[in-house]
Amino acid sequence: MSATITKLLNSKHVSVREVAEKSHVSESTLRKAIARPIESWSIRILDAFAAGLDKRAGDLLNMLKPQSYNLEIDDDTQTIQGVFIPDKDMYFEIRGVVEASHLEGWNPTKEDIQAVLDGVLNPDPEEVKEIAAIWNSNNE
Repeated sequence: MSATITKLLNSKHVSVREVAEKSHVSESTLRKAIARPIESWSIRILDAFAAGLDKRAGDLLNMLKPQSYNLEIDDDTQTIQGVFIPDKDMYFEIRGVVEASHLEGWNPTKEDIQAVLDGVLNPDPEEVKEIAAIWNSNNE
C-alpha cells in the first residue's frame, strides 16, 4: 500500500510532514501507517491523509482501494448488468460488443448498458447518416 499512497502524495506535491502538520497526527505514526496495508489503518490515519490531500476520507479510500468490478451477464435471462434485452439475436450481438470492449478495459455500469440498448433500439439519425456515408465512400 505504501507505493499507492506515496505516489498519490508525490503527485499532489504533499509531504508526510505536511500531512502531519495539517492533521495533527504525528509524522512517525503516518510513516508507520504507510508501511502497512490500508486494511490495517485506523479511521484517524485515513482521515489524516485525506485532510492532507484535501479529500474526503471515503473518496481517498476509493482511490487507494478501488472496488472490484464484476461484469454480470446472464444468458438465461438475457440480461447484462441487470438490463434485460428483449430480442435474443440483439442480446447476443450486444453481449459480444460488451465483452470485447470489456476486455479492452471498459467496465460498463447498468446505465452504460441501458444507453447502448437505447442507442440500438432508437438510433440517432445523424449517426446513421454518418455511418452510411462512411460505408458508401468505402464501396466506391
